[in-house]
Amino acid sequence: MIQRIQSFLLVLALVGFILLFLFPTATFEAKMNTNVTSSSLTLLPGENSLNPETGEAFMAQNSVILMIMAIVLGIGTLVGIFLYKNRVRQMRFVSMLGLINLVYIGIMFLSIIPDAAEKLANMGEVETTYSVGTFVPIITIVLIVLSQRAIRSDEMKVRAADRIR
Repeated sequence: MIQRIQSFLLVLALVGFILLFLFPTATFEAKMNTNVTSSSLTLLPGENSLNPETGEAFMAQNSVILMIMAIVLGIGTLVGIFLYKNRVRQMRFVSMLGLINLVYIGIMFLSIIPDAAEKLANMGEVETTYSVGTFVPIITIVLIVLSQRAIRSDEMKVRAADRIR
């Protein structure tokens, strides 16, 4: 049924994936002589901070890979909510979402954020500050794992009831 705890947990994960588009993943501050220029790594394109010396764009604001994965995870979570009639399929689908979310976290921490900081390293000392968009995928993976456990628990209850009959 749609009013089960796993549906509520999946809705919270969906809200988390929507929050990824509202908050930056990381903020970078490059200190050049006396000038400090900051820029944020976001999923949606935004204004680029400009290098005060050359007037060129400080860094690219969006990461297409992370944006596509966040969209896929959000839509997948929404689909997973409505697979409640077939718990085994829902359990497999939610497990797949968890794996995709782990890949998202891996790409974010091992590739995108270090690459962005490395691009800025030639401009001076770079300080990276992690934002809400960094921690939301970690929270959503916990919500997805908890929902998968709740789905498995429901399936076990149904199988136990079928055995009694």
